[in-house]
Amino acid sequence: MGFIEQNLTNNERIIHKGHLHWFAYAGGLTLIAALWAVAMVVIALNVPEVWVFVVATLLALLIGYGYVWLVSKNTEYYITNKRLIVKKGIMQRNTSEIRLVKCEGVMVEQSLLGRLFNFGTIKITTGEVVNTYQFIASPIRFRTKLNETLDQLDISKNLEDNL
Repeated sequence: MGFIEQNLTNNERIIHKGHLHWFAYAGGLTLIAALWAVAMVVIALNVPEVWVFVVATLLALLIGYGYVWLVSKNTEYYITNKRLIVKKGIMQRNTSEIRLVKCEGVMVEQSLLGRLFNFGTIKITTGEVVNTYQFIASPIRFRTKLNETLDQLDISKNLEDNL
């Protein structure tokens, strides 16, 4: 049982689990690939002074990328029947929650690349505050699940008000 499952309240259940899209760390992959190409050229030209620098830089980038990858794999977005919960972190855990009864609007922004690779930014308004979550995988599905859950809350509230 994971962290989220252990911290659900009474009668609370997980509706949907979202995650970061791999495109969130595509920039780091591109930089590593470019530096790898430079390293191969330097090695082929046999320039030892530059070779050591390029290899050290490549190693530092790989370590940094590994950290970013671990963080992204440990970032999760949960929609429950009561809350939206965002969990981030490996050694240090950060969580934030939005009670669904406070949600007023849900927006999805997708660039051309976002539409092609199925990622985007979700913006959730709660009063005057806009909570922004970038590089969400399958953002339309996430918004649909969130709206369905909000609709169920409205139906439940209307039933309670009429009793």
